[in-house]
Amino acid sequence: MQVSRLTHLVDPLREMLYQYDMIIKGFRERSNVRIAGITCGMFPEEIAASAGLVAIRLPSYAAGCCACDGLSAIDKIEALYDLLVVPRGCSEKNRISVPGLELYEFDCPPGWGTESSEHLASSLDAFLRSAGCAGLKGLDPAKLRDATREYNAVRRTVRGIASIRRDKPDLVSCEDLAAVFEAASVFPPSVIIGHMATILNNLNLSESSYGGGMVPSLAYASYMKEARLLDNIEDAGCLIAEDDFCNGRRQFDMSYNDESDNLLSEMLDSYSYRPRCPNVRPVEERIELLYKMMKYQGIEIIIFIQDHCCPGKLRDIEALRIRLMRTGIDPIVATSQNAVDKIRNYISRI
Repeated sequence: MQVSRLTHLVDPLREMLYQYDMIIKGFRERSNVRIAGITCGMFPEEIAASAGLVAIRLPSYAAGCCACDGLSAIDKIEALYDLLVVPRGCSEKNRISVPGLELYEFDCPPGWGTESSEHLASSLDAFLRSAGCAGLKGLDPAKLRDATREYNAVRRTVRGIASIRRDKPDLVSCEDLAAVFEAASVFPPSVIIGHMATILNNLNLSESSYGGGMVPSLAYASYMKEARLLDNIEDAGCLIAEDDFCNGRRQFDMSYNDESDNLLSEMLDSYSYRPRCPNVRPVEERIELLYKMMKYQGIEIIIFIQDHCCPGKLRDIEALRIRLMRTGIDPIVATSQNAVDKIRNYISRI
């Protein structure tokens, strides 16, 4: 694997992830809020936060192909979360078995736009009330605006890190970037923003020796726990410029105008356009909302890593493969065992 020149900047995040349970417990004691452990993105987290419920992703060490797997790996999980949330229709939901901790199934709406955002508002209102919080009509606009600014700051910083890394891949590795994504999703914004800002500032100031030559690609899987595989793929000649992972870049795609007079409505409408999980979003909708844009973003290859896919993502590979070929993007269907060899063979042919 290529040398990661600034990996030391990410080491504090790794230390925090090792101490995940201690940090979350400390945050709960200081903030006196309820915490929901969510398996994937279902609603704008800042709306829940402004209602007194902080929604954070479940850590990847508890995940197989999905965050529903292996929750028993989280020691004393009931001391970290007040409830767990999974999207209704998730193929992996039955793997969750945590006695004594409430499991809520969130109803994710189909489609996008006005009707979908109205459905999302109804689902979110019901969820907040079920969790013992005020519904959407009871939200304090000032608290919503403050929460939006806080979450916006983290997302913009993480997007900036990912963007610079695309141009300067020798500064931080895919493994480093995975730690950034993980920390930004499993910790509340106030816990993590300072570390993220330091990393972004140093990336901006550092010179890169990368001279180009790797083929821009998108890697596709559910939860990607073996980010070193992505570094090995880059060594074979493909730059991981984008991803479609449950715990990857897609979590940080969207920011909101916190100065808007209709902030709540705009947030719900914008959120309705997210690609979401294949278990709740049909493949045709995911193509419209994500994959149609890939050619314009310079992506030349999509690498499907089958053995890191949940049933929903695995099901969609063939439909995506056919569509991508029609748009001039090359699909490579592989496993973690043969992906590097397949990439080398592909690069040798072009």
